Amino acid sequence: MVSGGKPSYGQGPARTFVGGGAAWSSFVDRLERAAGSGATLLLAGEHGVGKGFLARWVHQNSPRAGKPLVELDLSTGSPHLLESLLFGHEEGAFTGARGARRGAARRAHGGTLVLRGVHELALELQVKLLRLLQERVVEPLGSEESIPVDVRVIGTGSPDLQERVGDGRFREDLYYRLAVVVLEVPPLRVRFEESEHWLPALAERAAQRVGRDARPLDPAAVRWLSTQGWPGNVRQLENALERVLVLGGDGAAGTPMGVEEFAFLQAESQDSGLEDLARQGLARGVTMDAWGGALLEAALAEHRGSVAPAARAVGLSRKAFEYRLQKHRADAADEEASP
Repeated sequence: MVSGGKPSYGQGPARTFVGGGAAWSSFVDRLERAAGSGATLLLAGEHGVGKGFLARWVHQNSPRAGKPLVELDLSTGSPHLLESLLFGHEEGAFTGARGARRGAARRAHGGTLVLRGVHELALELQVKLLRLLQERVVEPLGSEESIPVDVRVIGTGSPDLQERVGDGRFREDLYYRLAVVVLEVPPLRVRFEESEHWLPALAERAAQRVGRDARPLDPAAVRWLSTQGWPGNVRQLENALERVLVLGGDGAAGTPMGVEEFAFLQAESQDSGLEDLARQGLARGVTMDAWGGALLEAALAEHRGSVAPAARAVGLSRKAFEYRLQKHRADAADEEASP
């Protein structure tokens, strides 16, 4: 439970919160106030921060607790399939529809409908979700009848939803219907404080999941873990604990988990950083040639025009570096000269 704007580290409705510190305490305070209302809620945040768990916590601590809680992932499946899963369909509405389906919105009647990955919802379905939020009615596929539903909607999505509105990928009117209350979930890297309160319980739950004896964390390991970037957030931390419990050390009960057992996180961090850079490049329309050329120019600038160390920095021989740099500059000049 939550009281006084701070997470309790005892028994909660599902599991204890993962996080501490001022930023996390402020967030939990606002989450508690949102839970007590019936307002449509949008939980935004990076992958793995716990948006799904927090949405369930809100339901369990709301006036609708005990009523249906239905979750639907909007980031997978075709628009046609998602429309059926969300709004339902009548028998014979399409090929293979041998029976009627009520859909997630109707199954959540009286309770809470959690829509995960709202930022991925196809444009053709966004107008139908808008109608659900505005009028609290659904129209199943193959039906001409509008059916009223009483649901509280909680959406979860990426923190760039407003940017998607700006570039036309997400309807502005739908955004404001979803964003009655918007809470951005802090990433794990800024809420690792006070880990002595919540990390032992997280490690104990990890041990239960993998069927291993619980092991405490060495204080040095806790300090080291607090310095990591955690691009995968809570999900990555849980995975790391489970991996160490299964493969690390001698597995003896009571033996503290040491820093050295988490060394694999450094390699994962490097790989994840490359993936993040690649996604950013794709999002901005950067081509392979432009990306490689920019890397060469950056390496040269970083080493003040000295080719040999710049080549080493990008893993090329001096000859290969000079050849690729020359080709990149020639291609750039040709593009600039073309009408």
